Amino acid sequence: MEHQLIFDLDNTLLDFSATEARGLTQVFKDYNIPDTPAVRQRYEEINSALWAQLERGEISRSDIMTSRFATLLQELHRSTEPAQAIEHEYRECLNHGYERVHGAKTLLTQLQAAGYTIIAGTNGNSATQRARLKQSHLAPFFKGTYISEEIGYDKPAPQFFDAIFAAEPELDKHDTIMIGDGINSDIRGGVNYGLETIWVNLHNQANQSELHPSFEVQSLQELGQLLLPQSA
Repeated sequence: MEHQLIFDLDNTLLDFSATEARGLTQVFKDYNIPDTPAVRQRYEEINSALWAQLERGEISRSDIMTSRFATLLQELHRSTEPAQAIEHEYRECLNHGYERVHGAKTLLTQLQAAGYTIIAGTNGNSATQRARLKQSHLAPFFKGTYISEEIGYDKPAPQFFDAIFAAEPELDKHDTIMIGDGINSDIRGGVNYGLETIWVNLHNQANQSELHPSFEVQSLQELGQLLLPQSA
């Protein structure tokens, strides 16, 4: 098993779903948006579609931030005027979401002790991701942290991985694994770059893509058993 690891963060090591849910609760309450399962589902559909467009290189990150709540408000037949204020408040909520996926700190401690080189490679907003890494107490485990906003490219773009390998010359493609929850970002990016991949499928989702990750796990405990078989 390779001893150089690039970890995604959101919904791989950090519980972004919990943070997102709490943020939506706050902004829906503050802006009198109906907080129903249907509205939450529609927001998720809008947001997911925009991120998919970003990963395909069709739109910019700022397009997501300016349009996701505006689109939701428009569909609810509401004025879009407060959309940017909602986005700002929502971003503040995300910046303070420090929940870890169960077992994340234990796994990183074990991997570090076993001699793994551990890199963070994540899509997202720089301030948000760095604040969450610091406050979740996971930052010290990473030899380097690479965030798409700072790099200028999002996974799965090869330029994202180019930046990591340029900054970490000791990394070897043949000895590095990309680990993450995103089939169309983490796994596609890793496969296209010639890396082994591990799909962290915490919610038991169906793989509806043509991609075949090297391995699939349903928990960080299972990931630990894969990477550290002596601890199984």
